[in-house]
Amino acid sequence: MSDAILGQILNQLQQMDKRFDTVDQRLDQVDKRLDQVDKRFDQVDKRFDQVDNRLDRMDERLDSFDKRLNVIEEQTKNIPLLQQAVLETLDITKRLEASQITFERKVTSELNTHQHSIDILNRRQLRMEADIESLKSR
Repeated sequence: MSDAILGQILNQLQQMDKRFDTVDQRLDQVDKRLDQVDKRFDQVDKRFDQVDNRLDRMDERLDSFDKRLNVIEEQTKNIPLLQQAVLETLDITKRLEASQITFERKVTSELNTHQHSIDILNRRQLRMEADIESLKSR
């Protein structure tokens, strides 16, 4: 899967996360306003007009929430595709890990073989140097 697609997926998830945060904040605001409405109903009858005005504004906000929720529902339709992409990425990652382990074993084996060859050559060189020294000293 290309980095661009993963970037788009991440971007969409981040946008959805921001939208959910906004919905949560707005819902908290609605809860606070409902508490205020309950207190005002317990007060004087004169305030009923003010409460009605506030309820009208809350209706407008709820309409706005409905629109936003519709957008969120539309965007969440892609979640199965995102899940499939994540599973495919996981599969690719597992295959890459297996290939890496095989490659590491091969490289380690070759390094060991080369190290053994170097050790043999070092021993031969030491013997030759010793032989040359003994020939020089004769």
